[in-house]
Amino acid sequence: MDAEDRPDPAQREGTAERYRRLFGSGATTERTVFFSDAVFAIAMTLLVLELILPADLDPAQLDAALRAHLSPFLAYVLSFAVIGTAWMSHHRRFTVIRRYDRRLQWLNLLSLFFVALLPMPTSLLSDYGGGSSPWPVALYAAVTAAVYASLNLLWAHAWHAGLMAPVVDAALYRYVLRALLPAPVVFALSVPVAFWDPGIATWTWGLIVPAAAADRWWLRRATRD
Repeated sequence: MDAEDRPDPAQREGTAERYRRLFGSGATTERTVFFSDAVFAIAMTLLVLELILPADLDPAQLDAALRAHLSPFLAYVLSFAVIGTAWMSHHRRFTVIRRYDRRLQWLNLLSLFFVALLPMPTSLLSDYGGGSSPWPVALYAAVTAAVYASLNLLWAHAWHAGLMAPVVDAALYRYVLRALLPAPVVFALSVPVAFWDPGIATWTWGLIVPAAAADRWWLRRATRD
């Protein structure tokens, strides 16, 4: 059979295989990053809606209304910090994640799902977090832990699937993976604590600061050895 009579390999390929080959992966993450940035921005904007005072408020009630908004304001600050640090981590990681595949896109959507969900437990925490029910604190901690954990899942898949720039070696991959661990670990461990004492569970979130500092010190020391 002459070469011109042989069937083209692309023609022998099934439609599903061609679909996966053509649309299942790509060499640029630009649209993924733009879409992700929009979701982060919308989630941050939704947080502030809990802080809006009624328009017809009597001036004599202003002081009481501001005091009543202290708890929503603190919840807003906490969630803004969570979404802000998650966005910075996402942004930095996608400077070296150069390609995508279907699993990376699904993992990115999973991370954005939890980011977009965070305003709901934030509202629940600000309205009912001071009560005896463990659910506002437990749900907030669980969703926040999931935000950070899903970013690490995305990072791990990008490494194992070979989607990163060559500049990322095994040591840098592990460094970035480890650097984000204190936050999801502390929030996840606070979930069972919330069912024992919700107030104590919220105080344990402060352990993220010393835990992250100790982890950074350990990572710097380990990379020098």
